[in-house]
Amino acid sequence: MIKIFDFETCKKIGSQLPAGEYFEWIDFALKNKDKFVMPAKTRINQADGDYYACMPCMYEEENLVCNKMIGRHQIKRGEERSVMMSDLLLYEADTGILKAVMDVEYITTLRTGAAAAHSAIMYAKKDFKTVGLFGLGNIMFACIEVLMSQITDREITFKLYKYHNHEERFMNYFSKFENIKFELCETYEETIEGSDVIISAVTRATEDFAEDDCYKEGVTIIPIMTLGFQNCDLFFDKVFTDEIEQITGFKYFNEFKSIENTTDVLLGKAEGRVNDKERILVYNYGLAIHDLYFAIQFYKNSLNEEKEIEYNYCKDKFFML
Repeated sequence: MIKIFDFETCKKIGSQLPAGEYFEWIDFALKNKDKFVMPAKTRINQADGDYYACMPCMYEEENLVCNKMIGRHQIKRGEERSVMMSDLLLYEADTGILKAVMDVEYITTLRTGAAAAHSAIMYAKKDFKTVGLFGLGNIMFACIEVLMSQITDREITFKLYKYHNHEERFMNYFSKFENIKFELCETYEETIEGSDVIISAVTRATEDFAEDDCYKEGVTIIPIMTLGFQNCDLFFDKVFTDEIEQITGFKYFNEFKSIENTTDVLLGKAEGRVNDKERILVYNYGLAIHDLYFAIQFYKNSLNEEKEIEYNYCKDKFFML
């Protein structure tokens, strides 16, 4: 039997798990990256910025392997769908038997936001209190939900860049946290100035968000979509990433003052932040280990609501005629 996890099933599973677990899943996978087999993702570019990316991964300790296909495709014929869509095939590693087909758009959004929250906790200066936010969509909601699961000892001020009233929905939702305050900002510069942490989920940017002097000492920037901060590449003290090989094509990669993998920092093989004056950039380009590990956990937490179908794969030697 194959289990089918459609979007609504994954969303229901995810809504019933505590946000702190997602932080732990991100942390576990990064610390244990060497136990996963993760070939480089393959990308097929199409017209008008559309694309497919293929992301295989194996985790032998759970005897599972996956292949994730994610793509961005503009609405072309009025079809009802998201611009971003992604699916994952989950196999038993030592037999090749297909165990599940999963719509992982919800999981992708969740693990992307959780990874950004993990980076904020890991690299921001101690006891940071002011966070500037751009792009208040689903990924940012996931990010802040996970981030606030880790911060209970102090008040956090979120400076929100105003855009199409998205900030109203954001404030309404996160008013459930008593230790959150909000400031509304009209410009990128206003959002950036004075922020200890800056998290951006903006999906399109044609130029840098602000001049160099807007960024205070000790700031940590997490550009989830890797956009808008190219000038910072040239003068920030340190850059950290989930996988160095994935960002070697960045325009100013060879100009970074310092570049380290987050896994090496977690394992004590490299230094992270060493003082409250360092300006730090974190580029998480997305790892299949997180897609696979989140998919495994969703599979384990299934609600017996998944559709199951009989899959009659080839069981015997056969002849064409």
